[in-house]
Amino acid sequence: MKLSKLKQIIKEEYYNVISEGFADPEIRKLSKMGGIKPGRWTNFFKSFAKTHDIAWDKLPAGTLNKATSMNDPFIKDGLAFWIVDNDKPNPYGGNRYFDQTLRKGVIAVTLKGKVQYYHGGGRDGSGVGPKGMRRQGSAVGAGVRGTLQLKKLKELSDTVYVMDFESFRGGTKALKAKRAELKLGKDKFKDARSWKQANLARYKNILDARVGSRDQVDRMVAEIVKISNEAITTGMEVTKMDKYGDLVTTINGNEVNMNAVTNAMTRVLRMYAEYIRYENEEEQGSDYGREYNRNRKRDVAGKINKALKAFKSGNARQIEYI
Repeated sequence: MKLSKLKQIIKEEYYNVISEGFADPEIRKLSKMGGIKPGRWTNFFKSFAKTHDIAWDKLPAGTLNKATSMNDPFIKDGLAFWIVDNDKPNPYGGNRYFDQTLRKGVIAVTLKGKVQYYHGGGRDGSGVGPKGMRRQGSAVGAGVRGTLQLKKLKELSDTVYVMDFESFRGGTKALKAKRAELKLGKDKFKDARSWKQANLARYKNILDARVGSRDQVDRMVAEIVKISNEAITTGMEVTKMDKYGDLVTTINGNEVNMNAVTNAMTRVLRMYAEYIRYENEEEQGSDYGREYNRNRKRDVAGKINKALKAFKSGNARQIEYI
């Protein structure tokens, strides 16, 4: 066997060992692409980890996702890998031969909309950052002339993979649910515990408004509150995102969008408040009013019962449309 062939085999096996260390299959696939694949002089994953403390091997499946469009929010606020699916002409390449073709693979990487460059020197570089940093080197990716602007990358790229950079910054802290701030639905909370406390407080306030006797609706709502609180806590123990970049949790073994859970919980508490209002008015109203409010109360109770079944089963679609 020729020495050159042996070197090539060793090189390929080296890349395979590196790539197989990633838990996310999309990151694993990305690491083998031209422009980003670790080489003799550059290793994006190692360099980026040095700068931003990202534990690439600890990131779960679902971390990296294909952008839904060129207006995907993570293109502006997250980490984006710009990919050309097949070789094609570069309309901005000018007269230089090597700049006239965009080769298949990663042509650039952006963080919060800014093209990233290696910097610092050394075989693997000491880090990655935007243009203008000290001892700036080449751009991450193919770095072809005329392409390194966000507007042009949107025009030239066939595929963009994105990830929520801030969720995983700081090693594995995000995997332990230590986010600085969590936005769930229309509400903002510091963590899952504050979400739970807010839910329980809202439930108690509504319950305190009752003037009549209590019934099984109380128990149904209490169970929904419990399931939703447990779901949010579970979802924050190991941060995971779906293919659209949204946070997900698990209910009864099924993956459910976290915003869907919190929004559904809000709607259930709103229904519960209506139920108690109808019950109070039933107690105090005329004969006609009592019958009207009794029927409205039964209708709301049926909706709450349906919501409970959705939460118990973990049916993502039913929870979304509660």
